[in-house]
Amino acid sequence: MQKRRVRWAAWLVPGTAALTSSLMAPALAGADLQVNTYTTSSQARTSVATDADGDFVVVWHSNGSSGTDTSGDSVQGQRYASDGSTQGPQFQVNTYTPNYQREPSVAVAPDGDFVVVWYSNGSSGTDTSAHSIQGQRYASDGSTQSAEFQVNTYTTSSQVYPSVAADADGKFVVVWQSSGSSGTDTGSTSIQGQRYASDGLTLGTQFQVNTNTTNNQTNPSVAAEANGDFVVAWDSYYGSSGTDTSSWNIQGQRYASDGSTPGAQFQVNTYTTAYQSTPSVAADADGDFVVVWYSLGSSGTDTSDQSIQGQRYTSNGLTQGGEFQVNTYTPSFQRYPSVAADAGGDFVVVWYSVGSSGTDPSGYSIQGQRYASGGLTQGAQFQVNTYTTDTQTYPSVAADADGDFVVAWQSLGSSGTDTDGFSIQVQRFEVPPAASPVPSMSSATRFALAAALLLLGATYALRRRS
Repeated sequence: MQKRRVRWAAWLVPGTAALTSSLMAPALAGADLQVNTYTTSSQARTSVATDADGDFVVVWHSNGSSGTDTSGDSVQGQRYASDGSTQGPQFQVNTYTPNYQREPSVAVAPDGDFVVVWYSNGSSGTDTSAHSIQGQRYASDGSTQSAEFQVNTYTTSSQVYPSVAADADGKFVVVWQSSGSSGTDTGSTSIQGQRYASDGLTLGTQFQVNTNTTNNQTNPSVAAEANGDFVVAWDSYYGSSGTDTSSWNIQGQRYASDGSTPGAQFQVNTYTTAYQSTPSVAADADGDFVVVWYSLGSSGTDTSDQSIQGQRYTSNGLTQGGEFQVNTYTPSFQRYPSVAADAGGDFVVVWYSVGSSGTDPSGYSIQGQRYASGGLTQGAQFQVNTYTTDTQTYPSVAADADGDFVVAWQSLGSSGTDTDGFSIQVQRFEVPPAASPVPSMSSATRFALAAALLLLGATYALRRRS
């Protein structure tokens, strides 16, 4: 269902910007929601993705299972409608159950079909050497589409830490970290990829993403635009296509929908002191993209420890502005960011923080910052979690076409019934859109229209609270 939108206009009257900014703050949908219904032992390392209308899927790995997997860690999932109501029960993703299954990633097509990938100790296919990359496709109603499948064709040693992204037609691409390579990288770990049609058939063969092969390439993240072009970001150890030779740095590679590269591998970070690690990338419908990561140090004001950094790009790979610091709360460290973009290019970044810009003084909290497509912040840094006991870590964020977003993370403890180790929590946010320009008008007309819009905004905010 198409969601109705209210348009604000702070530009109408000088001095209304601060009030309008507060009205545009993301609206919490309520208290944190516990995702997992299976509560034995720990639930960890979650991933979330939405379709165009805001229905979403959360996946994670569980020490135990709601299903048939009793051998170790399993991959679990839960489907939701855009209003936060569950669609069916918690389900087990993996059908191959020996040993453990970990670190899932999920991508949802605009029509709600989705795919989950993860790494497995063993394989449902031909990979018996160590860890493999596995996948399972689903229809929008939660039914499986064919069987669990092995992604990697290069099977020597370990394949771990996959990331998946889908385009508007449901085609998808999987990237992961490999010990060794199907290509030219014999140095240590490389970044590998495989493209798929919407029906699950492979498009081309497994390919090596990185062209710089010095030392280790790890922690890939992939994002796809509507037409199937995609971009991969990862961190590289003491090797770079650019100027950063100090330690870990952030690298990227753009791809056309047919798997060809329209340009060379590139270095993302311009701040090169110490290390830059664990990137996340998101693209809008037109292919503009943003990369975020955590840095020991900062290109901005954060000198206390680790900070969250970002860089925006046009669809043809040109930088938009300079590297920027995301977090405004700077005591101690900020780690493991995740980023999501809506169709128009507005984006949101979440991460975990020691301490909080909000009400969470207990330990690690989940923090967020919204941005307009032009790179300007939308409101202040905000705290995601309302449950503040113990630690909240490793968030994942997804946005629908209109910019409403959902954050999932792992929590030591729970806002719900899970008191046995880590649980999976989510929080939904509804975001009023930014203003659109209008023709010039007289001051009297501007004041009258501003008053009407602000009254409408106040009514909207009160209705959201009721």
